[in-house]
Amino acid sequence: MAKGIDYAGKNNSTKSNLRAIKDAGYKFIGRYYGESDWKRLTKEEARLISDAGLYIVTVYQNGGRDIDEFTYTNGKKACRSAIRQAEEVGQPYDTPIYFAVDMEIKNNSDFEAIDDYFRGIVKEMSNYKRDNNGDGFKIGVYGSYYVVKYIDEEVSGVTYLWQCKAWSYGKDYKNRDLYQYSIDKPLKLNNGNTIYVDFCESTGSAGGFQVD
Repeated sequence: MAKGIDYAGKNNSTKSNLRAIKDAGYKFIGRYYGESDWKRLTKEEARLISDAGLYIVTVYQNGGRDIDEFTYTNGKKACRSAIRQAEEVGQPYDTPIYFAVDMEIKNNSDFEAIDDYFRGIVKEMSNYKRDNNGDGFKIGVYGSYYVVKYIDEEVSGVTYLWQCKAWSYGKDYKNRDLYQYSIDKPLKLNNGNTIYVDFCESTGSAGGFQVD
């Protein structure tokens, strides 16, 4: 299993911190696309992470904590925004963008909502590939055991699975690519800094990338 971390604050990605993260044995960093400037991955940050010898895993989140956000139309909108940001960063085609469901999903109407949302994402990515000579990004889902299991079984076109510990009640989905097993914990670095991160592990097929 490859060790990694994710964090929202892009200010954590200094040259000194990234060297120390690499020295500590971590292989990848999960970073965000979305509509919040303070946490959105930039081209400059992606280059810093890559130059440190680390890989990047991207997840799109703009809210993701209100079931009313999960509609077919919003799925298409989220996918368009994620594609634009991935292009700006220089994320290579055929690597995944995960889309976050950062809440507990527990009843049929909730599952129907996220089903619609991801079908919107899949449709928009299909349209993008059609208009881009077949090139595009893979689609992933970030969420609890129940979310990743449902999307894996019910929505064709979502091929990467990032399970979080939250709301999983000790269950571990067999097909997952990533597992976020510890949330908002301090990571003491050998440069003297401490940053707060989520700790992750990858099966080796999480879809990390580097940029030039």
